[in-house]
Amino acid sequence: MALSKPFPIEVALADGTVLRGIEHPADGPPLLFVHDLGEDLDAWGSVAPAVRSEGFRVICLELRGHGLSDGEPDPSATVNDVTGALAEVQGAFGPCGLVVHGTAAGAAFELGGEHGAPVHAVISPAPGSGTADDSDDGIGSVPSMRVLFTGAHDEPVHEHVRTSHSKMRGQNMWISTGTALRGPTLLQEHPHLVEQLVMFMRRHLTSHHLAWIAEQTAHGQDSEEQGTDE
Repeated sequence: MALSKPFPIEVALADGTVLRGIEHPADGPPLLFVHDLGEDLDAWGSVAPAVRSEGFRVICLELRGHGLSDGEPDPSATVNDVTGALAEVQGAFGPCGLVVHGTAAGAAFELGGEHGAPVHAVISPAPGSGTADDSDDGIGSVPSMRVLFTGAHDEPVHEHVRTSHSKMRGQNMWISTGTALRGPTLLQEHPHLVEQLVMFMRRHLTSHHLAWIAEQTAHGQDSEEQGTDE
């Protein structure tokens, strides 16, 4: 069965800012891809289509002030903007997997299931992106199911994750491969990492997705029965 073509989307935030992006439609669980600061949708290259081909609904958004999104670049707004985007995605398609990299990865350590993203894939989190705070509340302060990807020869990022990993709250898996590449390029040049991302999301996000579908179905049946009784 042929997959539908990607199409442009808009997400309106509470402050009126409109984030724009691309949806790669599919029937499976939704994944929200968020690029790093200073980038745009092109950063994901072949990663998003490859993940969509495995049955996931992939939604790639551009941060405010990036690409076609409204506003000016504002790193301090990243967590709030991702929170707003997750609320929209969850409302339409159910619990979402969050895929982030670089400095934008800080959002993955402040958001969890209560924000609509119970499962995360964090690629090459930049030092200072929220995982290496020495305070008790600074390391993965919101528990979640996370998989982290790094290049073993990317010394700053690899060391950053090595020292932070044991302090992250929630269940975390760390996958490293012998390269200095980082970000989406790390996954594009090492397809087995894309496979690992897919398997992780399939194992840990699918159950949330199926539970949401069952809940929506039950709610629809209850509404029909109430209508019949009237």
